[in-house]
Amino acid sequence: MSTVTVILACLAGGAGAVLRYALDAVVTRHVGAGLPWGTLVVNVSGAFVLGAVTGVAPALPVSAASVLGAGLLGGYTTFSTASVQTAELITRGRRAAAVASALGMLIAAVLAGGAGIALGRIAAGS
Repeated sequence: MSTVTVILACLAGGAGAVLRYALDAVVTRHVGAGLPWGTLVVNVSGAFVLGAVTGVAPALPVSAASVLGAGLLGGYTTFSTASVQTAELITRGRRAAAVASALGMLIAAVLAGGAGIALGRIAAGS
């Protein structure tokens, strides 16, 4: 990977983190903070877009896929936040909500990733 690609991936990662924060704040403001809905929206949308990038990747320069996938979407999605939010639900005695949140996010993200891959392949003509 070239130095320019590494720098662009780092900048894209920072942009992804800002996008994550902003979207999480908007979702939380609209639906409340009882469950980690903002994190769900971020991770599922990120899985979909990463799936699309993966599906279209054969038609992209490797550097573009790296900047978008590892950079932008790596900064955008957040496994650690989802994990901590689930642990917080458990420590507050909300075990059913924790299980629903963790399983729901996993299932939704896998489905979104698969849909993104399919869409990306269609877009790439493969």
